Amino acid sequence: MDQTTARRAFACTGETGADSLQDLRSLVRCEQQTRWTRFGFSPEWSFKLAPIAVEGENASKYLVTFFSKEEKPQRTVFLKQYHHPQIDGAAVGNEFRGIQIAERAFQSTERFRVPQPYSCRPDEKILFMEYCPSVSLKQALFRPLRLSRFFISSRHRERLLEQMAESGRLLSHFQRIPIKDRPKGEAETAEGIVLRYEKQLLRHLRICRRAGFPETLIQRIQRAVFGRLESQSSFPPIVLQHSDFAPWNLMVGERYLYLTDFQNFTTGFSAYDAAFFYSALDLLFRYRTVGRALLSRMQTVFLETCSKEGEAGSVQGGMEREQAFPLFEVFRLMHMTYFAQSIFCSPPGPFYQSVYADSFRRFLIDWFHQHLEN
Repeated sequence: MDQTTARRAFACTGETGADSLQDLRSLVRCEQQTRWTRFGFSPEWSFKLAPIAVEGENASKYLVTFFSKEEKPQRTVFLKQYHHPQIDGAAVGNEFRGIQIAERAFQSTERFRVPQPYSCRPDEKILFMEYCPSVSLKQALFRPLRLSRFFISSRHRERLLEQMAESGRLLSHFQRIPIKDRPKGEAETAEGIVLRYEKQLLRHLRICRRAGFPETLIQRIQRAVFGRLESQSSFPPIVLQHSDFAPWNLMVGERYLYLTDFQNFTTGFSAYDAAFFYSALDLLFRYRTVGRALLSRMQTVFLETCSKEGEAGSVQGGMEREQAFPLFEVFRLMHMTYFAQSIFCSPPGPFYQSVYADSFRRFLIDWFHQHLEN
């Protein structure tokens, strides 16, 4: 089956019914025979396609396991098909290019990797890549952290700090990729990047307003962020920006630490990704059983490591963070509005709203008040 025939056969909606799975099998066979031989795939291998349940609702995900004539497993491919209406073919192509760029850059490191990209089909919003057995850093962190206020072994404590250092080094390495390896399209100026950040904040604040955030608080956030961005006399150097650099997009494998999900790959300022990871850890302060001193130490280790891999010295205070990562505190405010709108944009039901969303809203409102005062 050629690619045109396969594309016509795949006039599906992203559902996982029998017809849809058959169409996916046709596409996999087409890719295997026409594009994957250079990666060591044999056109004669058989395969099995199985959906998998993973965190996240923007895409359907599958494992494709290939077998030799003797029915021995050979390779496994991870297939991701987006079905969210706001994710188009251009976004899928951009994600694939981000994976390609990072994959080339990380090959020179001993510890860091991305899944090897095999191919993508933007029209069908599908990515094919290497399957890397691993667990999310989010999961690896939360298990020892969840009761750390009361007890945590020295081994687990050291491992947590080691994982923070590794995450910081990975981000530092990613941000040192030459800017010539930018996403496709015209190069953005610093002023254009700031305008994109401002539009992004406004979208998130609109959702926060609908979710019941106080109007006075929303206005304070907007004034604080816009005032700081627009008062800058100069801007930091432009680097590659992952845009979703968080524990849930770092995967811990047996040999490697993987960076995944390049859907929003673009260019920006280094503080953006650093503040995203830091703010994701801020969310854990809402759990009363988490040790606050340990969590704060983890945030500090991450920043000290990713700031030119420790050359900047201490970054424990707000002034030190701003010196190492200009606009860091502004991005923290922005990212917390992002987390807020992510939680409240599509509440799944009354039980969720009463048990989870309401308490999370109170935590976020208190967080904003505290940091705006500071």
